[in-house]
Amino acid sequence: MVEQGVLLGLEAGDAVTHHGSMTVHRLELGLPLGDGERLLVGDGELLARRLQLRHVLPQLALHQPGTHAGESTNRHNGQVDELLGIADGYHDVHGQWHDTPHETRELLRAIMGQPTPAEPLWFVDEGDQHHLQGRCRLLQEDGTDRGEVDTLPGDLPIGYHTLEPVDGGPATRLVVAPRSCPPAPHGWGVAAQVYSLWRPDAWGIGDLRDVEQLGQAIAARSGTALLLSPLHAPAPSRPQEPSPYYPSSRRWLNPLHLPIHDPAPSELRNEPGGMIDRDTVWGAKRQHLSQRFQDEANGTDWRGWARAQGPDLWRYCTWNALADRHGAAWRTWPAELQHPDSPAVQDLPLSDHQFAANCEFHAWTQWLMDRELGLTADGAGVALIGDLAVGCSSDGADAWLHQDLMALGVSVGAPPDPFNAAGQDWGLPPFVPWKLRAAHYAPFIAMVRAACRHMGGLRIDHVMGLFRQFWIPAGTSPAAGAYVHLPAHELLAIIRLEAARAGTFVVGEDLGTVEPHVRDALRSSGILGTKVWWFDTACEHWAQPNLATVTTHDLPTVAGVWFGTDGSDGMQHALRGLGAADAREAAAEVHHLVATSPSQLVLATTDDLAGMVERPNHPGTTSDQMPNWTRRLATRVEALFDAEPGASITAALRQARVSISRDAADGM
Repeated sequence: MVEQGVLLGLEAGDAVTHHGSMTVHRLELGLPLGDGERLLVGDGELLARRLQLRHVLPQLALHQPGTHAGESTNRHNGQVDELLGIADGYHDVHGQWHDTPHETRELLRAIMGQPTPAEPLWFVDEGDQHHLQGRCRLLQEDGTDRGEVDTLPGDLPIGYHTLEPVDGGPATRLVVAPRSCPPAPHGWGVAAQVYSLWRPDAWGIGDLRDVEQLGQAIAARSGTALLLSPLHAPAPSRPQEPSPYYPSSRRWLNPLHLPIHDPAPSELRNEPGGMIDRDTVWGAKRQHLSQRFQDEANGTDWRGWARAQGPDLWRYCTWNALADRHGAAWRTWPAELQHPDSPAVQDLPLSDHQFAANCEFHAWTQWLMDRELGLTADGAGVALIGDLAVGCSSDGADAWLHQDLMALGVSVGAPPDPFNAAGQDWGLPPFVPWKLRAAHYAPFIAMVRAACRHMGGLRIDHVMGLFRQFWIPAGTSPAAGAYVHLPAHELLAIIRLEAARAGTFVVGEDLGTVEPHVRDALRSSGILGTKVWWFDTACEHWAQPNLATVTTHDLPTVAGVWFGTDGSDGMQHALRGLGAADAREAAAEVHHLVATSPSQLVLATTDDLAGMVERPNHPGTTSDQMPNWTRRLATRVEALFDAEPGASITAALRQARVSISRDAADGM
């Protein structure tokens, strides 16, 4: 997600100057322990119940030591509520300070609630050995009993383990995380909007068969990666949500992208370069899948897979079946159906055979998508990169399932700035940090694990949201919003752990001006950053640990800028300054420049390969104003690399990346 301020290299709500990274020991604040509570380690790493809640939630780097408080080059964003993470205010892009309104603070406090005692949670790096203050029984995640220990063993594998104090007291969840994510491959690849991929025999929308064919075409030309638009699940009801970044669930998959091998119905429009009618496509696909399910309902393979998913899948499918009956806006459902744990919801599949069958249908489609995605990843020949959206719809399955952990009276967005005077409201409800932590991050872990499944890489949209989010209370404007800080060091540890288990490298979308401690933390975790040529044309100075592109789905295509139908004067000046004679030559030259940068991985979009003038999405516009997320490519996948400008772009990428690899090898 790109905020408007990025066009001048600034993220909305960020100051021009920022404070640097720093280290603060958790025991410096000296908060007393409650009765019966004590530290299990001598250095304050392991905190029990209430002490954890008061120290871990705010980002510790924000508690700036006094020796740095007056440094003009290290302007900070004020104090942070130690219990809830609510910031006192923020500096805008001009450095002007904006206090958090008192009414907003009190409203957010009421929405978030006061933290309650929770089971202790401790994060350590793999290989670290910590002396415990008291002996504990150590139980590994796989059930292995390591017996009683007074020091954490250095060979403890990564995972979610348990420490049980021998002399009583609450057990501690021990999270052992690797120090870094797996490395990303060096090379070039393609970024694709999956829905937009076209072939003549498709069912009106791009699917996983197109993804596999595109991956094979990239691999045949020595490419290494294929970034996919989010495959998150929309609601099953109509109208179908066009934006892949506004899903019903980030945990489950979109069955619209299931390839159908039978001929498409004649009424499905599938012209190249045309507009996608998701409602019609889903209606046709669902009818086909429903008929197929009647023959496969008793299959042992999918039922075994479904059982292995545990109750999370059934709860998700229950929401889908309810949405089929009542629509996706679950807060308008009958009151007894508005919570997943209500007796009425629990009893419905037992008393209503058709409802239960519909739940099973949705579970079966998830099995199909998981199986097809695995086959696609195996056959693509390149590393598929998944895309994790920044949030979910407030009317969707995730919000219904996790409503007790979320601030449903709040939307995440961005504060007012010179580029968007009203600010931005993205309509995405956030998790309440202390509640998510008290749940041992279970929804977050499941989401990241699902996002890594079958993927060689994972892009995290708006990665700064792991550190802080701009919360806008319902019924107010962004001008009344406030920043809320999250326990980023723990969220990053979970990402490293799940990525390591899946063998998945990670990319953070960190466009705009970002506080130094954010990028420091990302680099320390082995997470690539993001570079975009439209924002920074000095690509020879880009750092190596980056994924680099000319543009993104939210920004103009090269052809759009060249022909003057999109983009700013500055973009056109930069592109014309390359000295190209035409759009094809300009596209090849700008991609050659990006590919010669030190960046680890360089991607070209399918829109640029196809010479598309229109971009996929115009941020800040509605479907009445722009056909966002609905435009089909005008050429089939195989032709992207053979016709112009794709052929010239591909040649430029291959030549530059091979040259860089050769130079790097010569320098070793």
